[in-house]
Amino acid sequence: MSDSMFEISFQPGEEVVIKLRAPDLKMFKGETVQHLMGARKEMLLALRSLLDEAISRTDAHAAPAEDRTRIKVE
Repeated sequence: MSDSMFEISFQPGEEVVIKLRAPDLKMFKGETVQHLMGARKEMLLALRSLLDEAISRTDAHAAPAEDRTRIKVE
């Protein structure tokens, strides 16, 4: 078992599995806690961004194609 906050498993052509473990902040002091909390927030924001992008792509594929009118110019 790793002491890392994150565990990522990936096999090409398959899903990416990300496991987040909350660190025990009681064992750290001062500035270290602030850095850990900042890093945690940044990882969560990055995850939110990935999810937002996946949702946008899903919506784009689900939206019907717009009908276009071809105008002949002479």
